[in-house]
Amino acid sequence: MFNSSAAHLFIDIPIEVFHCQIFIHFEYSWVYRVFRLICRQCNCIATGTSTNYSFGNELHVYLRNDIHRTRRFVECCEKGYFQHVNGLKIFGGQELSQFSKDMDLEDELLHTNEEEFATRLDRYLNCFPNLQKLELAKRYFDHSVVKGMASFQNLKSLTHLDLSSAQVHDKSIQIIASNPLFSNLTFLNLSQTKTSIVSVQSICSSPYMSNLKELQYSRCRMGDVLLHDISQSMFLKNLTSLHVSGNNITSSGVKYIGKSSVFNNLTCLHIDINEISEDGIVYLASCENLSNVETFNFEFNISNGTHSNLIATILNGPMKKLKRVRFSSKGLSDIEKLVACKNITSLKSLNLMCGSITDDEWKLITNCSGLSNLEALQLDCTHITNLTPLATSEYIKNLTSLEISGNYAFKESAFIELTKEFPKLKQLCISDYRHSITIDTVLHALEHHLQCLETLTMRCIDFVSCEKVEQFASLDSASKLVSLCVTLKKGFIPYLFGKASKLENLTRLCILEPPIELDDAHALASTPLLSQLTHLQLPGFYGSRIANVKKQVTQILEKSPYLYKVNGGEKNQFESAFW
Repeated sequence: MFNSSAAHLFIDIPIEVFHCQIFIHFEYSWVYRVFRLICRQCNCIATGTSTNYSFGNELHVYLRNDIHRTRRFVECCEKGYFQHVNGLKIFGGQELSQFSKDMDLEDELLHTNEEEFATRLDRYLNCFPNLQKLELAKRYFDHSVVKGMASFQNLKSLTHLDLSSAQVHDKSIQIIASNPLFSNLTFLNLSQTKTSIVSVQSICSSPYMSNLKELQYSRCRMGDVLLHDISQSMFLKNLTSLHVSGNNITSSGVKYIGKSSVFNNLTCLHIDINEISEDGIVYLASCENLSNVETFNFEFNISNGTHSNLIATILNGPMKKLKRVRFSSKGLSDIEKLVACKNITSLKSLNLMCGSITDDEWKLITNCSGLSNLEALQLDCTHITNLTPLATSEYIKNLTSLEISGNYAFKESAFIELTKEFPKLKQLCISDYRHSITIDTVLHALEHHLQCLETLTMRCIDFVSCEKVEQFASLDSASKLVSLCVTLKKGFIPYLFGKASKLENLTRLCILEPPIELDDAHALASTPLLSQLTHLQLPGFYGSRIANVKKQVTQILEKSPYLYKVNGGEKNQFESAFW
C-alpha cells in the first residue's frame, strides 16, 4: 500500500501510460471504489481532480502538443475509457489536429467512400456516447473537425459546442446548421472565427437550431446586418443570451432588437466594443422586450457608458432585473440620482471604480435601502476618510465580494471591522498603496473571520519576513484559496510553497513584484501544490538582464511536471505569463 508522501516518486511515469495500465487490468468501478483509497494522488486520478485525464464527468485533456501523449489519448478513447464523460475540453492539441489532416489526405489518396472517410476523421470524438459539452476553442482545430463530427451519432446528445477562435468558416457552420445531429444544441460559441454573415443566415434559417439559448458571435466584425438577420429568424425564439461584442454595430443596428420578438427572452446581452452612440444605448434601455435582461454589457462604445445620467436612465427603464452596473460619479448629485433609481433593488453588483467617492457620497450609498441585495462592491476610496459606515450599514449585509482600491490610508481597526462584519466574503481585493495595513492584521482576519475566502488579492501588503510568508501559507483558510495575487520580496516564493503550506488548490497565481530569481522559478516548478494551476502571471524583466534571465526562468518553468495546465498547456505557454 502506497502512502501520499511517496506518490510524487511516480511522477516520471507518463500519466497516460499509467492510466492505460490501470484501465487495462481493472474495471472502472474498482478504480473508483478501491484504487482511489490508496493515497491522495490515486484519489485525484480516479475522481479527476488533478490529472491529465480527468475521469469525472468533465474531461480536461492536456496533450502538451506532444505526439506520444496524443496517440495515448486516442488509444484511451478507442478502448472506451471515457464512455461516461459528458464534457470534453482539449488543451495543447496541435498534434491531434494534425492527425485529422493526415487522415484526410490519406483517405483522399486511397479514394475511400464518404462513409469510411467520416468514420476515420477525428474518430476519437465518436468515443463519447454521453457527450453533452464539447470545447475545441483553439486555432489548430479547423473545418476538418466539423466535417468529421457531422456523421458521429454518438454526438446526438451534444448541447454545448464551443468553436471560438477555431479555423472554421461558413461551410463549417452550414454543416452544423443543416444537420439534425446538432438539433439539441442550446449553446453555440463562434466568437473570433473567420465566419461571415452567411454562417449567421444558415443558423437563423435552420429548424435544427431552434433549441439555442445562447449564441456567441463576438469579435467577428459583421456590422448591423448581424442583428438584422438574427431579428428576422423564425427559429431563434428561445434565445436567452446573445454575445455580439466587437462587431462594428451602430445605433441604427440596435433598433432591430427593439422591433423583434426574437429578443423577448434575453436575460444576457453583450453588445460592448461596438460603435453605438449614447442615443443607441438609451434606445436599448427603453426597449420593453428587454425587460428580462439581468446582464447588460454595453461599455467601450462611442459613449463612455458609465456616467450618471445614462446609468440612471437604464435603472429607471424596463430592465427591472439588472444585476450589475458600473457607475462614474462626479459629485453628490450623481450619487443622489443613483440611490433614487426605481430598479436599484435588483442590483447584486456595484462598481464604483470610475470615480472617487467622498465621505458624504459614501454615507448615501451605505444608507441606501435599495442596495440590500448587494453581494459585490468595487470601490475607489481615495477621498474617503473612513470605511466604517460599510461595516455598520443597516442594509448592505450580504457581501461576498469586496474590492477596495485607491490612495487610501487604511485604519486597521476599520479593516478588521469589515472582515468581521462580512465573514461570508469569497473574494477580497485590497490595494494598500500607503502601507497602512500590516501583515499581522491580515493574518488575524484570515485566521478568525475570513473562513470562506476563495480569491485574495493583496497589492502592496508587506509580508515583512519569510516567517510571515510561512505563517500565511500554513493557515487553514489558505487551503480554500483558488486565486492568489500578492506582492513578494525576493526569496519569499520558496516559503510560500514550503512543507507547511496549504496552498494546494490554487488555479490562479499572480506575483506582482519584483522580477523573480532563478531560485524562485525552481520553487514554483518543483512544488506539487501547483498541480491545479491554470493561470500564472509573473512580473516582467527589465534592463540588461531581461533576455537572459527571462529565458532561464522560462526554461525552468517549462520543465515542471506540475505546471502543464498553465495558460492552456499550449506551445510557449509561459511567454505570456510575464507582465
